[in-house]
Amino acid sequence: MGKLDLDPQVVGKARRLAERAAEPIIEMARTHTTVSVERAQLRLAGLSGADSDGRPWVNHLVDAVRDQVGLEHGVALPVWDALRRESYADLSALAQAAALGAVTFRLPSGDDAA
Repeated sequence: MGKLDLDPQVVGKARRLAERAAEPIIEMARTHTTVSVERAQLRLAGLSGADSDGRPWVNHLVDAVRDQVGLEHGVALPVWDALRRESYADLSALAQAAALGAVTFRLPSGDDAA
């Protein structure tokens, strides 16, 4: 027994039950996202700044991805695919082009997704 004098078998059972109880929540988190989460992801990737009206570039980019392919799979895959496929210098250039409607986003598959 440890410092709290807890039965190790009871502790083990409690941990297994907690893991089982958490499974549906973890699965939901893996398969659901929000606009805020996706914007935060782009900010963490280094996208900052805003257009001349003060609208953040992350908003432009997330909105363009959402409108074209949805957010069910997040923004990372379609955004990095567009960066690679269309040879934009960085996220800022991609966001500026997306704001003008000049970028086509897709959900790549197969080798392209890898």
